Amino acid sequence: MGVHKKEREMEDIKDNYVKKSSCILLVAMALLMGAFIGNTITMLYMGQSGGQQQQISQAPSQSGQVAPHVANPEALAKLERDAAANPTDTEGWIKLGNFCFDHDMPAKAVAAYERALELKPMNIGVWSDLGVMYRRTQQFNKALDAFGQAAALDPTHVVSRFNMGIVYQQDLNDMAGALKMWKQVLALDPNAKTPNGRPVADLVKELEQK
Repeated sequence: MGVHKKEREMEDIKDNYVKKSSCILLVAMALLMGAFIGNTITMLYMGQSGGQQQQISQAPSQSGQVAPHVANPEALAKLERDAAANPTDTEGWIKLGNFCFDHDMPAKAVAAYERALELKPMNIGVWSDLGVMYRRTQQFNKALDAFGQAAALDPTHVVSRFNMGIVYQQDLNDMAGALKMWKQVLALDPNAKTPNGRPVADLVKELEQK
């Protein structure tokens, strides 16, 4: 009996090891897939100032988007309470806007960013993020206006000009507008690339040949 018991214990240990190994492998695969998807489909963080300042991908506005992180209701409620309790605190509204941006709540993000810009209208990053959220809510002309504000505040702001080109091309079917914006991008950065790594120069060549 002692021998059989020991054998069963060894089998249990082996099963647990296999289960743990499989779990670790699945987690590792999930992380790798997340990293791959994040690098190929989502938007590019440009790391200037303010919020996300993401460069819009070339995927159409209604497709090709990665599922957002699930928002923690308590975290959202706290940010909303903090912003409401300190209505003149620009950073509080920006934090709320960024949270909603990251968790695919564009209407709430728009409201928060608009309030932040009422308090601090010179914030380039918030204008850029607001443009992305306007586009997400199908307000394409407002998206152009918001990106235009960012570009006007910073003549070297590549992200806003690239994003304006995407809106012109994909949402408004205005190829001349897209070409104009992307030429401005190349004037600022001849080596500029799309979020998927494609040279913006290639986009310009394609439009010029049409």
